[in-house]
Amino acid sequence: MRKRVTRDVEPSALQDLLAQPPRATVAFVDHDAVDLLPARTGFSNGTYRFGVLVNVAPNLENHEIVLVIDDGPYWFELRGISVRGVATRIDPPEERDKDLLAWYTIEPRRILAWDYGAIREE
Repeated sequence: MRKRVTRDVEPSALQDLLAQPPRATVAFVDHDAVDLLPARTGFSNGTYRFGVLVNVAPNLENHEIVLVIDDGPYWFELRGISVRGVATRIDPPEERDKDLLAWYTIEPRRILAWDYGAIREE
């Protein structure tokens, strides 16, 4: 029987990363080209949300996006979560963000989580 080596983990194993994400990026297709933007993120009650600068980002309502939250400067510290789904515009979680960031939730279609420090055989 062949064993498989994996770095995949359950998203619940990275709750600290979701609580205080050091980096987040949202990817989407705009005018037939892939674009990337830095994002501010939040996670609560099983809902992923992100905010992008209003003056930079196009309207992402009903667009398929990929949100990547990651951490770790060295190979065995690399870990992250990728959420692919459809964006829905929401009110900003904080009043101070209303003119600065456009906020969205994600209806997840696929969620991946990885932690290179947890590599193991299955």
